[in-house]
Amino acid sequence: MNIGDKVRFLNDIGGGTISGFQKGGIVLVKDEDGFEMPVLTSEVVVITPQSEGPSPVKASPQTPPPPKKPRKEKPEEPTEEDIRIAELKEYYKQKTSVAPTAQHSVTATQVTAAPKTETVALEDRVLQLEMTIRKLQMRIERLEDARALREKIKATSTPRHTHTPRADEPLEIDLHATELLDTTAGMGPREIKDYQLQTVRRTMTEHQRDKGRKIVFIHGNGDGVLRKAVTDLLRREFPRCPYQDASFQQYGFGATMVTIR
Repeated sequence: MNIGDKVRFLNDIGGGTISGFQKGGIVLVKDEDGFEMPVLTSEVVVITPQSEGPSPVKASPQTPPPPKKPRKEKPEEPTEEDIRIAELKEYYKQKTSVAPTAQHSVTATQVTAAPKTETVALEDRVLQLEMTIRKLQMRIERLEDARALREKIKATSTPRHTHTPRADEPLEIDLHATELLDTTAGMGPREIKDYQLQTVRRTMTEHQRDKGRKIVFIHGNGDGVLRKAVTDLLRREFPRCPYQDASFQQYGFGATMVTIR
């Protein structure tokens, strides 16, 4: 399609001439009254390209061309599109008409141009809003799918202990994600950390009646972020239970031992 092509609407009455293009596959069609309407390219069909048209007739140098007789055009009955445009013009005339004052006056050109400008702007705005709503819906669907996957992982994953210790042995809880979870697919660093702290809280609550029980939380050396989060949780939620670094020979600096009081 090119500017100047004559087109007709597929799903509506009427047509016009292509006057421009917009993003998103929108073509501007100008009707015989000068109104530009944004229409999807899939909803119009070209009936007369700009390059086509009646071939010029070369007049003989000796014989002048016969004078053209004016054709008598029959008055056409107004179509539904003509009626709609006329109603639209009348609506905007009433809407934009104001009492004449010294400072404000509405010219005939402004009243005539108002339907065209406001209609195109309104339809363009509606199209943009529909596209924005669709993008938001797709984003919400992706977020809901990711959240459902995380909830499923949390529901099916359980802490894995190496063995059940005797009463005089410390209970070891390895907080590494690979030991706590069967898989971390769909989980970010913050969600993994929250699950590790939930494991500390759950373990402390389960053994809060086991006076004298020692629990070793293995958090690893790393950058110390998880170690600090664990000690902050113990100090805030279990202030009566003292904690200290676990055996350096066995764990290095990568574990914290708590005593239930």
